[in-house]
Amino acid sequence: MQAEIGDAVKIHTGLLDKPGDLDKNDAVIIDTLPPDYSILEEIDYKYPARNSIFGYTTRGCIRHCDFCAVSTLEPQYKNYVDIKAQLQQIENLFGKKQNLLLMDNNVLASEKFSQIVEDIKACGFGKSATYIESDEYDLSIKNLRAGFNDRAYIKKIISLYEELEGRLPEIDAGKFYTAREENFLLNFISATKEKIFAFDTTARPLFKKYFKHGKKFRYIDFNQGLDARLVNEENMAKLAELNIRPLRIAFDHYDQRGIYEDAIRLAAKFGIRNMSNYVLYNFHDTPEEFYLRLRLNIDLCEELNVAIYSFPMKYHPIRDAEYFRNRDYLGEHWNKKFIRAIQAVLNSTKGKIGRGRSFFEKAFGKNLDEFNDLLWMPEAMIIYRLKHEKLAAQWLKDFHALKDFEVAEAKKIIAQNKFSDVDISQAESEKVRQFLKYYQITRND
Repeated sequence: MQAEIGDAVKIHTGLLDKPGDLDKNDAVIIDTLPPDYSILEEIDYKYPARNSIFGYTTRGCIRHCDFCAVSTLEPQYKNYVDIKAQLQQIENLFGKKQNLLLMDNNVLASEKFSQIVEDIKACGFGKSATYIESDEYDLSIKNLRAGFNDRAYIKKIISLYEELEGRLPEIDAGKFYTAREENFLLNFISATKEKIFAFDTTARPLFKKYFKHGKKFRYIDFNQGLDARLVNEENMAKLAELNIRPLRIAFDHYDQRGIYEDAIRLAAKFGIRNMSNYVLYNFHDTPEEFYLRLRLNIDLCEELNVAIYSFPMKYHPIRDAEYFRNRDYLGEHWNKKFIRAIQAVLNSTKGKIGRGRSFFEKAFGKNLDEFNDLLWMPEAMIIYRLKHEKLAAQWLKDFHALKDFEVAEAKKIIAQNKFSDVDISQAESEKVRQFLKYYQITRND
């Protein structure tokens, strides 16, 4: 018998920032615990942000946007979280990391924003910040001796042995391999902590000789984005005191384009040249407004000589049980074909749009008319336009040759993004039925 939710699950709303939040007898404050970076050593996949510190300087948000879950997850805005203590704890356990990835949802709303910036600078992320990376071999041995996630650090040591072997002269590499073999240290399965400790006298001098650690630049990233409505000269000047890259600013609504543009111009004024933005679509926006937001970034890049990378993000209702289990939600101005068209373009651009005008215009069109044509274009042609320009040109010619009533009939079917023979047969016009055969061309074709 399936248990009732109330019997099976204890639902906690908000942060775990007090002793006893999950267990009244537990004094640990869960929210202050550092992330366990050692688990990244257990996986074969190389996590892109593995050399970044994750943290917070604030919690929650003063906004309650309909499309956002923050007001549910972090209902109370918290002005200040001590980042210095977080970083010290992480460095002690896992060594220095190159970058600082802050997950604040609205840091500019904090009354202590100036202090937050000073804290971040004190942690080594001020303008032109550099660092010398920690010795991974030393760190792994230290954590093995402390008994902290043996599985992870045995695996890490084996990978470091293999990396060292690749740096050694050929004869020395052969000797090192043989020594590993004799000590059962060729792979993670046979290796033991005791063998690794015994082998330390052989391995350590070689690591010291062949692993040199030079200075590297380090950057800070407010990964969730900044609120353009709160940007002003004072806080942008303060942000410019950090080695921030990129500066992320949300551009969720076209009617806020003036506010967004002012924020970008202020960033450029204070010397911040690498920027990024999140572009919400499929919400209350029209496809045309989506295009114009992307286009504005291209124009600003050229005018201000900055780099702005746009990351379109499709709206999905998080509070609607009907749509929570699938991805079929359509905004009031969107249809299934439009969504697939945008996704097809983003597949080619790897989910982001950079500063190049020629690339953008090839991907999305030189103007709104070309963009609207692209929205109705067959998916395979969107993806392979450059390879099959003649076919795409013929489709466009035939599309514009349709009479108004034929266009309306064709669009009604195209909007559903289903093109089986049965779907196409719904068209009354023979000319439209023939035109819709373009949409049966697959990527393999």
